[in-house]
Amino acid sequence: ALIGPSGNGRKADVIAMGLNALAFALLVLGAGRVATDALQGWSMVALSVLTFAVLIRREWHSETPVIPLDLLRKPSFRLSTMASTSIFVAQMSSFVALPFLFQHGFGLPAMSVGLAMTAWPLTLALAGPIAGRFADQVDTARLCTLGGIAMAVGLGLAAVWATELVPVLACLMLAGAGFGFVQVPNNRNMLLAVPRARAGAAGGSQGTARLLGQTIGGLAMSIMFALLPDESVPRLGLAFAAGASALSALISLRRAALPYEPTD
Repeated sequence: ALIGPSGNGRKADVIAMGLNALAFALLVLGAGRVATDALQGWSMVALSVLTFAVLIRREWHSETPVIPLDLLRKPSFRLSTMASTSIFVAQMSSFVALPFLFQHGFGLPAMSVGLAMTAWPLTLALAGPIAGRFADQVDTARLCTLGGIAMAVGLGLAAVWATELVPVLACLMLAGAGFGFVQVPNNRNMLLAVPRARAGAAGGSQGTARLLGQTIGGLAMSIMFALLPDESVPRLGLAFAAGASALSALISLRRAALPYEPTD
């Protein structure tokens, strides 16, 4: 049996766990094959959606569902999950597009491409702790909105200035800082917006949102590379990432307008 936070000793729902694993496996594997075998790839993605639908139907009235439907009914948690998914769509799209831009657009060798890519994570490492401190004093939804806007602006300008290396690096620094100001406050809200007994499910939802967003971002880039000229894809990928960041900001702005939701 699985012993939850309250020690209720409920048995694991093996069928639900199997459906969940199958759905994500089909999604990830299908996304990886869309570019090389469209029919097989999209068929697997469709089966993934169908499996998720069966799982949700099975878990709809469960007190402790594998997919935390009870938590997703809470507007604050639901919007935070959506914002997290959107921002990871933007992150993955950017991380796929940028190496092609640096290597083929600017002619950088592999080592220099790796160094150029560090502009994002280094700025994120600096911005994350600052965002954490602000999250204790400022409404997290507002911080996430500002972070999403900063990331959208940075990626959008990188798409526009895709012929100038130094401006692109500066834009990546802005995007990395914006990513930090989304993720840290948003994760904090996801954990604090739910009852303590469901904190484990909230933590699992963070990982699920990350995986789903990265899969969607990777799938979108695969489709672009399959259908569009290679030289145009990096810039379009950055523009797509900017749009996903803007969507995350809009979702967080919607969360900022919600009334206070007490938790136990």
